[in-house]
Amino acid sequence: MSTVNKVTKETRTREFVEVTGATASEAGRFLKATSWRLEAALDAFYNDAAAVRAADLHREQSTGGASVRNLEKLWERYRDPKQLDETGIDGTILYCQDLGVEPEDVVMLAVAWLTKAPTMGRFARKGWIEGWKEARKDTLDQQRAYVGRLRSDLQQPETFRKVYNFTFDYAKTEGQKSMQLEIAHELWNLLIPLDPDSTFSATHLSWWQDFLVERGSKAVSKDTWNLFLEFTRVIDPAFEQHDEEAAWPSLIDDFVEHAREKVRATGMDVS
Repeated sequence: MSTVNKVTKETRTREFVEVTGATASEAGRFLKATSWRLEAALDAFYNDAAAVRAADLHREQSTGGASVRNLEKLWERYRDPKQLDETGIDGTILYCQDLGVEPEDVVMLAVAWLTKAPTMGRFARKGWIEGWKEARKDTLDQQRAYVGRLRSDLQQPETFRKVYNFTFDYAKTEGQKSMQLEIAHELWNLLIPLDPDSTFSATHLSWWQDFLVERGSKAVSKDTWNLFLEFTRVIDPAFEQHDEEAAWPSLIDDFVEHAREKVRATGMDVS
């Protein structure tokens, strides 16, 4: 009679299923045969070709076709040799090359959003596998094709907003609450002109950036970052229809006054 308690059995069964993709009943069969020793059960499983094929079929059926095993094997190509659950900068660059995309291409922000990447230049194994599993793309060819889908999705205002908002935590320095102003400027220059729901001009964007510098700002808060996108979507070219009673950050309210003065001073045609 087994001396392994119920909780331990349940835990090892769950771990077996997560690793192999087999059913719980198959996991129980191999674990019982090896006295609930997980490593021995896994060895026995991978030496049983029929069991592996059955697990692969079960995984594909349960994930809509995306194989975790395939994704795990693909991940091994990019993972950091010293941090197996992350890619280093070299692995990330290699991944971009394999996708046929430059690292600075805006679509890589969408890839990072899809895969819940923790910070610039890195992917994390858990988010990367879960993201591609949910997208049902477990080969490099499928992922490369899906990048084109993501590029098209960025033309949808709601998807663009999600990627834009994600970018704040992705681009700020880890452990910091705010994003460095220089990085925010670079990302605004990249993202705002591509927003399908914004008519905020390049001139107005430069006014905003100059305004922040003149105020001595060194960083941008998450609240300002997120609401600035909404602001660019609703403000009129003359800055006359700004609702000062709305819940805009005071920084944006002050910028509106600044921009109105600029419009008057330059005689800009806003018709």
